[in-house]
Amino acid sequence: MILVILGTHTQPFNRLAEGIDNYAATTNEKIIVQMGVSDYPMKHVAKHFAFCPKSEMDKCMHEADLLVMQGGWGGMEEAIDLHKRIVAVPRKEGPEHIHDQEQLVRKLDSLGCVIGCYDIKDLGTCIERAKFFKFKSLQKGSATEIIAEHLKQWFD
Repeated sequence: MILVILGTHTQPFNRLAEGIDNYAATTNEKIIVQMGVSDYPMKHVAKHFAFCPKSEMDKCMHEADLLVMQGGWGGMEEAIDLHKRIVAVPRKEGPEHIHDQEQLVRKLDSLGCVIGCYDIKDLGTCIERAKFFKFKSLQKGSATEIIAEHLKQWFD
């Protein structure tokens, strides 16, 4: 199952909604789309909803074989931590978000944590690539350890 997460931001992400609907016309895969405020009229995606409780979204994420999602840090970090296959489509500043998400998506793409889709016409290719791509975990540091080390240097 492919879970598509357009996010909860107050601006619509109809570009990705239309892109996944077009992909759905070419496959028999089960696709579920969390639409948020996007109002694109789905023609080929059978199951879509605006919002749901966090517990239901967690269940969908755990059941999904692959995630297609907007390029916000919170959702991507959670999906990476779950070791999910991720195609990330960055929202564009202005009509889709208050800032451009491309820099973050490109960085996580370069680390092998996600596959970035920078042109919606490439969405199908990115999804097919993600099915076999060997994704990497995101190495994170510990703020507690960094702060403790700095305090030790300052006060010792």
